[in-house]
Amino acid sequence: MSITTNSPKRYVIVGTGARSFMFAESLLGTYRETSVLAAICDQNPKRMEYHNKVYHQKFGCEPVTMYPATDFDEMIRKEKPDVVIVTTIDRTHDEYIIRAMEAGCDVITEKPMTTDENKCREILETVERTGRKLRVTFNYRYAPSRSKVKELLLSGAIGEVRSVHFEWLLNTK
Repeated sequence: MSITTNSPKRYVIVGTGARSFMFAESLLGTYRETSVLAAICDQNPKRMEYHNKVYHQKFGCEPVTMYPATDFDEMIRKEKPDVVIVTTIDRTHDEYIIRAMEAGCDVITEKPMTTDENKCREILETVERTGRKLRVTFNYRYAPSRSKVKELLLSGAIGEVRSVHFEWLLNTK
């Protein structure tokens, strides 16, 4: 016998850099009927305030509860999220993934899952030990510009591809 619930799934986001917007916008917009963005967590209070301002302007929502990064565990206890979304800097993904799963939450994280094999092993052991779900996303995979490039390549519009040079120069200043 399966039990269904109509209560929305609760999410929190740790790390409020630019990539967190795509998750927040989906939760506050497209999936607002089935999802709640319960809180955001970051080391930068001004950035969280900015996010709340954008959320209000774009979606008309009330401010989302904000927690400093040092209060991550308190956020989990108080907000009781079903899912923690990790969009912090890559080298801290493992810390938040593991703590969230040990607290009973499923996790969605930005790629890369982590930055080295030991951290990866710790995450996988935590998944096994806790039975929690972990999803690693790959932003931009289906972005319109990337889809168009794939379409052009598959159509043969530029001929046979013999070499590819790709650089990503990320300048956030």
